Amino acid sequence: MFKIYITIISFILLILSIYASTIITIEYFDKNNKKQNGNNLEFRDPRSGGQFNPQIRKSELELDKKQMEAHTKREIEGVQLQLEYLKNNESELLKKQLELDKKNLEDQLNLDLMRMDLEILRMNVE
Repeated sequence: MFKIYITIISFILLILSIYASTIITIEYFDKNNKKQNGNNLEFRDPRSGGQFNPQIRKSELELDKKQMEAHTKREIEGVQLQLEYLKNNESELLKKQLELDKKNLEDQLNLDLMRMDLEILRMNVE
Protein backbone atom coordinates (compact mmCIF):
# COMPACT_ATOMS: atom_id res chain seq x y z
CA MET A 1 0.00 0.00 0.00
CA PHE A 2 2.81 2.39 0.91
CA LYS A 3 4.58 1.63 -2.38
CA ILE A 4 1.43 2.52 -4.31
CA TYR A 5 1.23 5.95 -2.61
CA ILE A 6 4.89 6.65 -3.34
CA THR A 7 4.41 5.57 -6.96
CA ILE A 8 1.34 7.79 -7.36
CA ILE A 9 3.08 10.77 -5.75
CA SER A 10 6.19 10.33 -7.90
CA PHE A 11 4.01 10.03 -11.02
CA ILE A 12 2.15 13.24 -10.10
CA LEU A 13 5.47 15.03 -9.49
CA LEU A 14 6.72 13.83 -12.87
CA ILE A 15 3.62 15.17 -14.61
CA LEU A 16 3.87 18.50 -12.76
CA SER A 17 7.54 18.91 -13.66
CA ILE A 18 6.85 18.18 -17.33
CA TYR A 19 3.95 20.63 -17.27
CA ALA A 20 6.07 23.34 -15.60
CA SER A 21 8.96 22.88 -18.00
CA THR A 22 6.57 23.08 -20.96
CA ILE A 23 5.04 26.31 -19.64
CA ILE A 24 8.47 27.83 -19.01
CA THR A 25 9.67 26.84 -22.48
CA ILE A 26 6.61 28.31 -24.15
CA GLU A 27 6.97 31.58 -22.22
CA TYR A 28 10.67 31.79 -23.06
CA PHE A 29 10.15 31.35 -26.79
CA ASP A 30 7.12 33.62 -26.72
CA LYS A 31 9.26 36.40 -25.19
CA ASN A 32 11.89 35.92 -27.91
CA ASN A 33 9.24 36.19 -30.62
CA LYS A 34 7.79 39.31 -29.01
CA LYS A 35 11.25 40.87 -28.80
CA GLN A 36 11.92 40.18 -32.48
CA ASN A 37 8.52 41.49 -33.53
CA GLY A 38 8.81 44.37 -31.08
CA ASN A 39 12.12 45.46 -32.56
CA ASN A 40 10.49 45.77 -35.96
CA LEU A 41 7.40 47.54 -34.66
CA GLU A 42 9.26 49.72 -32.20
CA PHE A 43 10.65 52.05 -34.83
CA ARG A 44 7.52 52.44 -36.92
CA ASP A 45 5.88 55.82 -36.91
CA PRO A 46 2.12 55.51 -36.26
CA ARG A 47 1.42 58.74 -38.18
CA SER A 48 3.07 57.41 -41.34
CA GLY A 49 0.88 54.32 -41.57
CA GLY A 50 3.36 52.00 -39.86
CA GLN A 51 6.32 52.88 -42.07
CA PHE A 52 9.81 52.41 -40.65
CA ASN A 53 11.21 55.66 -39.25
CA PRO A 54 15.04 55.67 -39.22
CA GLN A 55 15.13 59.05 -37.43
CA ILE A 56 13.71 57.49 -34.27
CA ARG A 57 16.28 54.69 -34.34
CA LYS A 58 19.07 57.15 -35.11
CA SER A 59 18.16 59.42 -32.20
CA GLU A 60 17.92 56.45 -29.84
CA LEU A 61 21.35 55.24 -30.94
CA GLU A 62 22.83 58.70 -30.42
CA LEU A 63 21.31 58.86 -26.93
CA ASP A 64 22.66 55.40 -26.08
CA LYS A 65 26.05 56.48 -27.40
CA LYS A 66 26.12 59.58 -25.19
CA GLN A 67 25.00 57.65 -22.11
CA MET A 68 27.56 54.91 -22.70
CA GLU A 69 30.32 57.45 -23.20
CA ALA A 70 29.42 59.33 -20.00
CA HIS A 71 29.20 56.13 -17.96
CA THR A 72 32.54 54.82 -19.19
CA LYS A 73 34.22 58.17 -18.60
CA ARG A 74 33.01 58.12 -14.99
CA GLU A 75 34.48 54.63 -14.57
CA ILE A 76 37.78 55.80 -16.08
CA GLU A 77 37.87 58.80 -13.75
CA GLY A 78 37.30 56.50 -10.77
CA VAL A 79 40.20 54.31 -11.85
CA GLN A 80 42.37 57.42 -12.31
CA LEU A 81 41.59 58.57 -8.78
CA GLN A 82 42.53 55.16 -7.42
CA LEU A 83 45.74 55.30 -9.45
CA GLU A 84 46.67 58.67 -7.99
CA TYR A 85 45.99 57.38 -4.50
CA LEU A 86 48.14 54.30 -5.11
CA LYS A 87 50.97 56.33 -6.60
CA ASN A 88 51.22 58.08 -3.29
CA ASN A 89 51.22 54.76 -1.42
CA GLU A 90 53.58 52.99 -3.87
CA SER A 91 51.61 49.78 -4.43
CA GLU A 92 53.12 48.75 -7.75
CA LEU A 93 51.18 45.57 -8.50
CA LEU A 94 47.77 47.07 -7.86
CA LYS A 95 48.81 50.19 -9.71
CA LYS A 96 49.67 48.16 -12.83
CA GLN A 97 46.36 46.31 -12.62
CA LEU A 98 44.42 49.56 -12.41
CA GLU A 99 46.35 50.99 -15.34
CA LEU A 100 45.38 47.93 -17.36
CA ASP A 101 41.75 48.32 -16.26
CA LYS A 102 41.83 51.95 -17.34
CA LYS A 103 43.28 50.99 -20.73
CA ASN A 104 40.67 48.26 -21.19
CA LEU A 105 37.85 50.66 -20.34
CA GLU A 106 39.16 53.22 -22.80
CA ASP A 107 39.47 50.58 -25.51
CA GLN A 108 35.99 49.30 -24.77
CA LEU A 109 34.59 52.83 -24.97
CA ASN A 110 36.30 53.44 -28.30
CA LEU A 111 34.98 50.16 -29.72
CA ASP A 112 31.45 50.87 -28.53
CA LEU A 113 31.55 54.36 -29.99
CA MET A 114 32.80 53.01 -33.30
CA ARG A 115 29.99 50.42 -33.34
CA MET A 116 27.42 53.11 -32.66
CA ASP A 117 28.86 55.32 -35.40
CA LEU A 118 28.72 52.39 -37.80
CA GLU A 119 25.09 51.72 -36.90
CA ILE A 120 24.26 55.40 -37.43
CA LEU A 121 25.99 55.32 -40.82
CA ARG A 122 23.96 52.25 -41.76
CA MET A 123 20.80 54.09 -40.78
CA ASN A 124 21.81 57.04 -42.95
CA VAL A 125 22.42 54.74 -45.92
CA GLU A 126 18.94 53.24 -45.56
